[in-house]
Amino acid sequence: MRSQRSHSTRSMGKPCTWGRAPVTPNGNEGNSETTQLCQERTEHETRSYRTEIAEEPPSHIQLRACFHGLDAKKAVGVDGITKEEYGRKLESNLQELLKKIRNGSYYPKPARIVEIPKADGSMRPLAISCIEDKMVQEAVRCILERIYEPHFLNCSYGFRPNRNAHQALADLDKRLLKESCSAAVDIDLRKYFNTIPHRPLGKILQKKVRDKRFLYLLIKLLKAPILDKDGNVQRNEIGSPQGSILSPLLANIYLHYVLDEWFAQLNQERFKAAAHMVRYADDVLFTFNGMEEAQIFHKLLVARLEAFGLTVNADKTRIIPCGSRIARWYAKTGKEMPTFSFLGFLHVWGKSKNRKRNEIFWRMKRRTDPVRFRKKLAEIKTHLMQNRHSKSLIPYTKSIVLGYLNYFAVNDNMHRIKLFLNAVKRLLFRALNRRSQKRSYSWERFHNVLNLSGYPQPTILVNLFFASKSYAMTRP
Repeated sequence: MRSQRSHSTRSMGKPCTWGRAPVTPNGNEGNSETTQLCQERTEHETRSYRTEIAEEPPSHIQLRACFHGLDAKKAVGVDGITKEEYGRKLESNLQELLKKIRNGSYYPKPARIVEIPKADGSMRPLAISCIEDKMVQEAVRCILERIYEPHFLNCSYGFRPNRNAHQALADLDKRLLKESCSAAVDIDLRKYFNTIPHRPLGKILQKKVRDKRFLYLLIKLLKAPILDKDGNVQRNEIGSPQGSILSPLLANIYLHYVLDEWFAQLNQERFKAAAHMVRYADDVLFTFNGMEEAQIFHKLLVARLEAFGLTVNADKTRIIPCGSRIARWYAKTGKEMPTFSFLGFLHVWGKSKNRKRNEIFWRMKRRTDPVRFRKKLAEIKTHLMQNRHSKSLIPYTKSIVLGYLNYFAVNDNMHRIKLFLNAVKRLLFRALNRRSQKRSYSWERFHNVLNLSGYPQPTILVNLFFASKSYAMTRP
């Protein structure tokens, strides 16, 4: 551990000096003066606030609250200390940690990297920090959130208080039902969290964070070393690995400046405020009134992202026809409307009836993404067979199904929900009967046990279409 600490000290031996911000495609230097905040804000966001906020490092009370807020079931870091072990001498540990933070001798320990499979078959690296570093990350996150939350735009929904993916999808519904909408740009950022450049991110943070001690602490957390799967300690020169408590907020801050504010200004100046954007973390979808506008914007977008060190995945980025008017035209010509995946759902166009007007119209409908559907069933099958002798197999399966329904049980997705519940039920039945050579359950007895345990039934929990308030079909 001494060698790991010395490596961390060497990598953070002196404050980081941030260089000049990247140059945008129009030749201006990338700073807050080249962009303007979007005029469309919530009432909370339009209140007067300071443009420069000075915050001090976390206090003893904040650190204690962060400790109690941590999940004790999470994986431990490289030091192997659990939350329970750290809490046995909580006050003395907090005093020592606070002393190190205030005198500048605090350096985060290396984060352990664990890879988990993604839906497309690739691997996603997750950073597992030590319990003490998690406390500091959470405290810094709370301070940064108070600074930046009033500045974030309405188009951003990911990792923000009182915002979720369902709201993002409902917002998209309102736009797609407008007659003027005819094209969409679906972009995919290649390994966004792992490729965020530290230097331009630091320049952005300096514009709102003026307390040098707090900024220096933030830099230490951003550049915390990592311990790879081979046991080697490496310096973190780029990116904010997923798994860190601070990572989602830093990713939001960077895209807010690089993408959100830039698009708000570009939309006002070039597209007459007719374009629309929905972003959940690094999943972004843009809609336009014409295919030509979408193609022009795509070129500007790629140049903008490359200027700030980000890369677009060309294989997953598409410009597609979109909108209810375009869907009607495709239906008349006998063509099939293109589909796209966004936030775990496959978006397809279908007919619906407005009973108030007694007319048929085309709108966006959603199905569970087939790739995610198969991946989830494969994970459940593996877990059930490996833990088939566990007494908590049925409660575990019930919790997994409930979590799945809370997100995917939306309107128009009932068929997929029924398929999923029936598939999980068959997997559970098979696992229970594989406990021994003798069959444990008949199908009838198995159903009775599930009913007694409160196994969920197919249902729709979220109606995105009516939640979007777009059923009135207001036309521009």
